[in-house]
Amino acid sequence: MDDYTLSLDPETEMFCTLYLFKDVQNSDEIRKKIMNGELCCSIIKASLVVDPLQLIVAANKAVISAKINQLTTKSLYTEVLFNLSMSKNIVRTLTEFGIDDNDKNILIVLIYKNNDEKESVSEVLTDTIKGERISVSRLSEFTDFELIKKIYKIEKDELNISSLTNSIVSRISCKDFILLK
Repeated sequence: MDDYTLSLDPETEMFCTLYLFKDVQNSDEIRKKIMNGELCCSIIKASLVVDPLQLIVAANKAVISAKINQLTTKSLYTEVLFNLSMSKNIVRTLTEFGIDDNDKNILIVLIYKNNDEKESVSEVLTDTIKGERISVSRLSEFTDFELIKKIYKIEKDELNISSLTNSIVSRISCKDFILLK
């Protein structure tokens, strides 16, 4: 299966890889391991992601914040979730975008410096997640477009001049500078 991997801002020398899992049977266990720091990644509800670009932009903002020691949250991985949201309320953001015990379709965001780091975390994930890993290209099968429009406050008129992905990415990119109602 092909990885969805991109290099992030060159100054950070970091990479990001996305994995999509469906029919996950142990979201409760995964969530506990994330909260205990046993899994070093971000885990996001697949239903809230329209396009991988949305995650890459959030991850890129997180690594840049980490590099300049200006994380808003406690870790790089919670920062990714925080960056996905329009809210500046950290708890609300983690609840909204992070998985809950019943989520069956999840996206994993790995951020790393080298392949050895990637391989070790990927191995732990593969051993932990009881679900089927599928191509990230199938993401739209799990996306809840109406819920996403509501979360990001995207009106029908806006979609006449912009794609849903562009509207979301613009909001993520500008979160620090604008406050939406």
